[in-house]
Amino acid sequence: MSLDLNLFFLRIMKEHSFFLEIGFTPRDKKMAERAGDFRQKFEQLLLDATSLANGNVSENLLGSNQATTQYTLEAERLTNFYTGIPFNFSLTRREEALQPAGIGSPGARLEDAVENLDRRAYQLTGELAAFKEQLLESVRSCKMFTVNYPLLIEHILREARHFMNMLVMLVRREPTDSPEELINQEAFWNRQMAEHAKFIAGLLDPSEEALIETARMFGREFDALTAEADRASRQAMNITRITEDSIQGTERLRDFKAAGTQGLLECKIQSIIIPLLGDHVLREANHYLCLMGVCGG
Repeated sequence: MSLDLNLFFLRIMKEHSFFLEIGFTPRDKKMAERAGDFRQKFEQLLLDATSLANGNVSENLLGSNQATTQYTLEAERLTNFYTGIPFNFSLTRREEALQPAGIGSPGARLEDAVENLDRRAYQLTGELAAFKEQLLESVRSCKMFTVNYPLLIEHILREARHFMNMLVMLVRREPTDSPEELINQEAFWNRQMAEHAKFIAGLLDPSEEALIETARMFGREFDALTAEADRASRQAMNITRITEDSIQGTERLRDFKAAGTQGLLECKIQSIIIPLLGDHVLREANHYLCLMGVCGG
């Protein structure tokens, strides 16, 4: 479980660092360099996680397209072409070639190595979260400009904190699939899905009117699902219907993201969306679906 979580979130954190890095103006070169340093450190952690993971991860992770998708490598290549920032393509290919765990329990040596990875991931993610928090405060107080929306910075800060909370639960051997925790996960990820839709709508070219309207529709739908999940968590309500609605909505949003990512890669959609962002939010939809028991992204 811990390796699955790290393979998903370490790549997410690496890409958060990249999105921040390319968003700074020349005036804030040192901030861009700090973000680039985080990107490189998360890439090394992801490399370490991948080395531990072969033969030790779940089939759910490998079959759900949440670590990588069919678009990830090409999205990295095109993003590298647009930005000039290097990507470790061999790391992505290694992840694509991972094999699932066999029968039996992991040995003590592997458990120790994974525990060490968890500690390092928690430490580095905490440092990145502090960087995001500093940046968000500077942007909100008009002391710094970045091309990233303030809400996007808040959004990725929220995901860093969520990753840290999940690591703590795993280290403490606390259940991550209890009814209470599943309600919390739905409330969290429905909010993230809503904001993904809003970011997409705001980054599409104004000429893409149909796509913008579809994205806005998803934003409204997931705002409503977020409110329902929040209400269920406060009132200890049964969430079966909410989960069913969330699965159906996320499947449709996933398909919209997949088509959008393909459109970006084929230069068929006009936008200011960097291709890797399309693949990034697609993987997060796949991750959320797997949390809800649908691991066939």
